[in-house]
Amino acid sequence: MRLSLALLALVSFVGCQPAAETLRGTPAELSAIRSNGGRSFSAGDVVTWAQLDDHFRDQTVKLSVGQADGKALLGRLVMLENGAEAAAFLKAHGGAQISGPIGVRKLASALQVDIELTGKDGEKLILILTSDGTPAGEG
Repeated sequence: MRLSLALLALVSFVGCQPAAETLRGTPAELSAIRSNGGRSFSAGDVVTWAQLDDHFRDQTVKLSVGQADGKALLGRLVMLENGAEAAAFLKAHGGAQISGPIGVRKLASALQVDIELTGKDGEKLILILTSDGTPAGEG
């Protein structure tokens, strides 16, 4: 019985650990926050790697079958496919402004960066970018 209570207490203690703290500040302050661990990169790097203007504001390149130019169009397709909610938001509201970072969470070997996307009608969507700093995990 005592062992069961001890295990229950341990599980509840471990299960109640808080999630990573979201750091707040100005976009400039948040952009300067650097990652923990072996790779050193900033929240600003994560935003740059995500190429948000290309994905959400650039209307010059349309996504269509057979137009892949190797990297740029494929990167846009992957970003939008992985962000189905963002793609649906763009269809419904359009993209007028990208703001951020508005929040940053430091994980063990990655950063999560919150960006706010504002539609042409004023509706807002929060995007969470997660990166571990490797080329495959840049955006």
